[in-house]
Amino acid sequence: MRMLAQERYSQKEFLSTLFELALAEQWFDLQHMLQHDMAKAILADYSYNLGCGFLDTKIFYEHWEDVIEIGWQIFCEHTGISREQVRSKLSQLHEAI
Repeated sequence: MRMLAQERYSQKEFLSTLFELALAEQWFDLQHMLQHDMAKAILADYSYNLGCGFLDTKIFYEHWEDVIEIGWQIFCEHTGISREQVRSKLSQLHEAI
């Protein structure tokens, strides 16, 4: 699962899109793409490859946070934005909602 997540989150086009969203201060869209769209796709593929069908609930809940953390780690490494800066931006986003 870790290797699959690292491979998917490291795709050039995906990282470029996330970086553009960060530059445009579109943190809601960035968070949604990283934590929902890509994470679900990774977990669905992982579940399917294990023969557990499409997006097995147990696999989803056991690995959801780990997959998301891998995504943020790769994003931070690619952009040079620290994890603390990401947390701050996401906190501001949630306070505004």
